[in-house]
Amino acid sequence: MKIEKTTVEHVSKLARIKISEEEIEKFANQFESILKFFSMIDEIKETDVEPAFQPIEIKNSYREDEAKKFEWDPLSNTKHKEGEYFKGPRVV
Repeated sequence: MKIEKTTVEHVSKLARIKISEEEIEKFANQFESILKFFSMIDEIKETDVEPAFQPIEIKNSYREDEAKKFEWDPLSNTKHKEGEYFKGPRVV
């Protein structure tokens, strides 16, 4: 796929960077190489392969919640408290 000079200029404007004519040619060639690699990936036949979202299967490990007492009083360092609870700003 041929990348036009105007495409590179458009991308540079979107990125808000100024590039020289020499850089435009360089980036056009690099973009073409990148698109060539993607087209090679598109040509791969993926028959008999299950789609995977993760390379390694991830399993959830659940545990029961346990209420524990703090070794220190977390409310001791704040004046924003009400009883045994932190008091935050009103949301609504």
